[in-house]
Amino acid sequence: MWRKFRWDMFVTSFIPLWFSIIVVDIWDLIKQSVEVWNIDKTFYSNISSCFETSMLQVISVVVIVIIVLISIRGINSFLSDCKFSGNNPKGKIIKARKANKLSSEFLLAYILPMIAFDFSNLQKIVLFIIYFVVLAILCIRNNNIYTNILLEFKGYKMYTCDIECDVMNRKHIYCDSLIISEDDLTLCEDNEISYWDFDNYIYIQINKEG
Repeated sequence: MWRKFRWDMFVTSFIPLWFSIIVVDIWDLIKQSVEVWNIDKTFYSNISSCFETSMLQVISVVVIVIIVLISIRGINSFLSDCKFSGNNPKGKIIKARKANKLSSEFLLAYILPMIAFDFSNLQKIVLFIIYFVVLAILCIRNNNIYTNILLEFKGYKMYTCDIECDVMNRKHIYCDSLIISEDDLTLCEDNEISYWDFDNYIYIQINKEG
């Protein structure tokens, strides 16, 4: 479950890239369809010709949509399970401040450079897949999967916090931890929150339901 969640987090963090690729592919698909469309042929023949000339774009869009939808469903399911679980630990927020720059830095460092790939060229698509897989392995292995665009859309914000947690029945303060939360944690100082942790310095706050 944890491995699947890490992959889902990584995939959905690139939603702006996936959306950009879909737009480019659909644009190329329409352009190529207009070029091959022949009013003297039957509708079925024209559709077949369009598909043949734009097969790469069609496959690309379908694969991206399926993978992203599966990952979105996985994250929603995971968060729902956590909210209804009674086993989430609690920690006390000692200090909190908004981490406003992480999303923009992630966008500039990872997403924008990959838009430069030519997704209408099979060779460039293969190179993109190689680059993306290597990046996925490095990010997932090192838990660098917390800057997530989907969670931003769902109303979560990122905070740099000092949090006091129970470790082996003893209190320990983790300084400069990253916490992803639906609540404004700057207003929660000296209060306890329920959380789920990636490791000892990255957390998602879990608001209980039901």
